[in-house]
Amino acid sequence: MFYFCFNHLAISAILIFANYHASHFDWAVSPSVQSAVQAMPVWLQVILIVLAADFVLYWEHRAYHEVKSLWPIHAVHHSVEHLDWLAGSRGHFVQVFSERAMVMIPLYLLGADESALNIYVTFAALQAILIHCNVDIPFGPLKYLFVTPQFHHWHHSSEKPAIDTNYSAHTVLFDRLFGTYHLSGNYWPAEYGTTVRLPRHILGQTWYPIYRWKQRLGKKVS
Repeated sequence: MFYFCFNHLAISAILIFANYHASHFDWAVSPSVQSAVQAMPVWLQVILIVLAADFVLYWEHRAYHEVKSLWPIHAVHHSVEHLDWLAGSRGHFVQVFSERAMVMIPLYLLGADESALNIYVTFAALQAILIHCNVDIPFGPLKYLFVTPQFHHWHHSSEKPAIDTNYSAHTVLFDRLFGTYHLSGNYWPAEYGTTVRLPRHILGQTWYPIYRWKQRLGKKVS
């Protein structure tokens, strides 16, 4: 609950930081591309935004898993051992800021209509809550297109076949394309969390990445 309140109350600061970060990409703005995007129907702009954001979030998420120096930050999110609607809010502030900053870049470059952006933001927020919920909703064939609770629960599994899979945030497209897709029929994970248990309190989890970096640095020095 603390993570939920803190990370959502900090959204204004996060957006200011994200907008500032995106403004560094003025050199990449193409008026012709933005005009073409704005000429599209709103529904098509939303699809384009979802795919662009998903591509960035996929690689950012994958980096947090597969780059050893980044994993301790993301491990805070994976320390959840019982997924529910609040689980998506547990995240180290460094990751929360970086994630928002990175996803703002494609949205800034596309220059889509405000209505399309509002639809995307609403969709992304609701999906982030849904995929962490502990509900077995039958999505039918939609689960082979969109990220669903079952798909994302496997991402949080501490069981060997599912570790470092299912990185996508919105659709399963990029996990399919880049070989990180994992879905075991109608089965759900039995175990969640990290293979090494993190501290159980806020301060310990906030300090955890620094503690791990110091440990690694000490080993290199020795």
